[in-house]
Amino acid sequence: MQINKVCCFGAGYVGGPTMAVMASKCPKQTFVVYDINEQQINKWNNKQYPVYEKNLDEYINQTLDNNLIFTCDIDIALKDCDIAFLAVNTPSKKYGLGAESSLDISYIDSCLQEIKKYPLTKKLILVEKSTVPIKTCDYINAVLKDKNICVLSNPEFLAEGTAIQDLLNPDRVIIGGAIEYAQQLASLYEQWVPKEKIIFTNIYSAELSKIVANSFLAQRVSSINSISIICDKIGADVNEISQCVGSDSRIGNKFLKTSVGFGGSCLKKDLLCLIYLCESLQLDEVAQYWRQVYLLNEFQKQRFYNLIITSMFNSLRNKIIVILGVTFKANTNDTRESASLMIIQKLQEEQAILRIYDPQGKIDKLEQYQNLDGIFQGASAIVILTEWEEFTKIDYAQAYDQMAKPSYCFDGRNLLQGDIMKSLGFLYYGLGRI
Repeated sequence: MQINKVCCFGAGYVGGPTMAVMASKCPKQTFVVYDINEQQINKWNNKQYPVYEKNLDEYINQTLDNNLIFTCDIDIALKDCDIAFLAVNTPSKKYGLGAESSLDISYIDSCLQEIKKYPLTKKLILVEKSTVPIKTCDYINAVLKDKNICVLSNPEFLAEGTAIQDLLNPDRVIIGGAIEYAQQLASLYEQWVPKEKIIFTNIYSAELSKIVANSFLAQRVSSINSISIICDKIGADVNEISQCVGSDSRIGNKFLKTSVGFGGSCLKKDLLCLIYLCESLQLDEVAQYWRQVYLLNEFQKQRFYNLIITSMFNSLRNKIIVILGVTFKANTNDTRESASLMIIQKLQEEQAILRIYDPQGKIDKLEQYQNLDGIFQGASAIVILTEWEEFTKIDYAQAYDQMAKPSYCFDGRNLLQGDIMKSLGFLYYGLGRI
């Protein structure tokens, strides 16, 4: 089958950037991004992107109105379509059995109902791009049993802040399902991805691979954070430990930076999904193993908050505290599951006066500074919660002069050099550092 047209259900973080890059690398094919949210579609068409990713505008400018279309018209999306990606949100369920653990596929279901109603004129390869519960492919086949479709799983592995680079040079492309149709999907990727990076699996393995990958990443974060707790007790330096351990080629140095805890839309959600899967299969010991990864992350956030409270003698009422960073990581505008949310809430409960700044992230109904002008004046403490490079370039000597005394700095990302901060006069606290 010659692939001429590809559509994507979902104009969000995955759908928009993925289709933009694919359109730039596959100029002979047409790519259509479909969403029922007219406001979301208008943002893409007007180049007021709903997501922040470095170099995203370059690929939108190359392709928009050439072979990339954003639309709310289902006919434009599905007419004569060869491949349809499902790239809609699959959050954790907030209700019923599996609440806070199982994935909610109601948005997937909405897509299926639209496809079910549409008069397809030829075979449609339907691709799971969203993270889905295991065996969602069986559910899709059951819903669309009377339609001429084939279901594949092609999970996304985008890291926020580096999504464009991840698309251009992926570590791997996983395609699960019937090999005949998997190879047709692979023919798109092969226009820029080396063939040896494309891995063909059965469909269940592909569905599970995304959840396992994110759970392993979460595990590494919790592992190094657990070591930071030991370092605080014995006087070792977790940065030095990370360097020593990460230099082992069997382990590697990625995801070995201690922090206030992992966040974002994926790690926690997928980790809890894996735990729920283990529990559903009555694999209690396996579920307990992965649950401890989650519990350690929650403990790390609570530990950092307790550090602020106890260091400031449990007296924060009416004290000004500067919060640097609300996004869950640098180089994104995503605040979902950010450790900042919990820390901010706890400090508000202590009746502290918060001055909040982030270069990109915004939290609804929360007043934030647009820049750093005047933010340190009279403040008692600085709390760093996101590792933006901008925060390393602040004149902390000048900030110290403007602040109330004693002046505290709580570095939840070990972003600054503690000895320098202490020499300036700060009472400096990192995680797992001397």
